[in-house]
Amino acid sequence: MTVPAALQPGSANQIAALLNPNEAAPSWLRSSLAAMTADYPPRLPAHRALSDQQKEVAAEMCSRLASRLGPASTDELAAFVVTLQDNLAERVEDDDTLRRRQEGYLISLDGVPAFALHEAYRRIMQRKVPGFSPRFMPKGPELRQLLDEIAEPARTFRGQLHRLLAAKVEEPSRRDGSRTLPPEVSALFARPEGERVRRRRPLNPSGVDHSAPYHFAVKGE
Repeated sequence: MTVPAALQPGSANQIAALLNPNEAAPSWLRSSLAAMTADYPPRLPAHRALSDQQKEVAAEMCSRLASRLGPASTDELAAFVVTLQDNLAERVEDDDTLRRRQEGYLISLDGVPAFALHEAYRRIMQRKVPGFSPRFMPKGPELRQLLDEIAEPARTFRGQLHRLLAAKVEEPSRRDGSRTLPPEVSALFARPEGERVRRRRPLNPSGVDHSAPYHFAVKGE
């Protein structure tokens, strides 16, 4: 039996990017995400700061992820459940029992994204889900756990993009370890134009080496 139309993905590349978005991201984006601090608000080194064009790309990726992570429709959920029931054995006593079970599945799967339904169907039919029976229909909570695991990488990556776009860029450090002061702070310590710099007297004008021990003459020597 072919996959129902409601479960067909847009393309194999789109599904792969949603299942592992970090690998599908450009290298500059992965480098900036790796350099971002874990605290809040997040901080980003100046050499990993995003350009305006890169910010637009990251924002567009975040928007597309939000769209693909949206909840599947009731028709998509029903098609997923019915297709599994057609392929896997399930003990049903009467129509009322079947209807109640289908309602329970819809409640368990409420809010999951459509792309996760397609991937879950593929894994179940290919017997790639540990703990799932190859013959019998899994329970609603078991399906929900599988679907959440499939959608988690995309959800996590979207959250990282949000943090990256809101990250504060750190000023570059000098070689001596000090940080460059902001212009408004540097202006407070700036010397007025035309003011003469006073010369300080050296602390040791004669150049005596005080590190050598002094010889004190003892009376009677």
